[in-house]
Amino acid sequence: MIKTIQRLLLVMIVTFGFGTIAALAEVGSTHIDWDPYAPVSWDLFQGTPPADANQRTEAAAIHMTISWRASYAVSSSNGGTTWVGQVAEITVTNTMEPASSWVVSSKATPTILNHEQLHFDLNEVYRRKLTCLLQATTACQASTQQAAVDQLNAALHQTASVVLQKLSEMQALYDSQTFHSTNTAEQDRWGELIDQWLAAPTTAP
Repeated sequence: MIKTIQRLLLVMIVTFGFGTIAALAEVGSTHIDWDPYAPVSWDLFQGTPPADANQRTEAAAIHMTISWRASYAVSSSNGGTTWVGQVAEITVTNTMEPASSWVVSSKATPTILNHEQLHFDLNEVYRRKLTCLLQATTACQASTQQAAVDQLNAALHQTASVVLQKLSEMQALYDSQTFHSTNTAEQDRWGELIDQWLAAPTTAP
């Protein structure tokens, strides 16, 4: 099972003359970054299972967050009549929150842990895909500084919204087709798919 939070950390750097305008949103709490050399372990599932956990199909839930940070610059040309905006830097993170992740202790098997790891890996696929697409956001031109900022902001949010919605759908499909890890053939197939997408994230649906 998966619970994914989408969090935005937006830094807008608007430069004109000697001035800078910046906006910064608050970041979240304790988390574990996805790491190919450090797979998740049951000791990271520190949350309390829900009261009806023993009656549920899923034996565990990994709580993850996709956060993205964008900075961009806006400058004027043509005597201040045209404003051009460009994405300067994009950072997207994929983290697990141990305090909100849980497992029924009697069901903490290697098979289920692998299933949860693949949820985290699938999140990483879309983190990489989102990074690629946000970095490719084209520059915009507008008649005012604020209009240029607004256009860039809207483009980034639109791209992120589409990608993260698809991630949510794919996470649900993964659970459905593997029946929360109990369908071994599907679990193996998804493992192969996710490995392929990690290597080429833009090929993910």
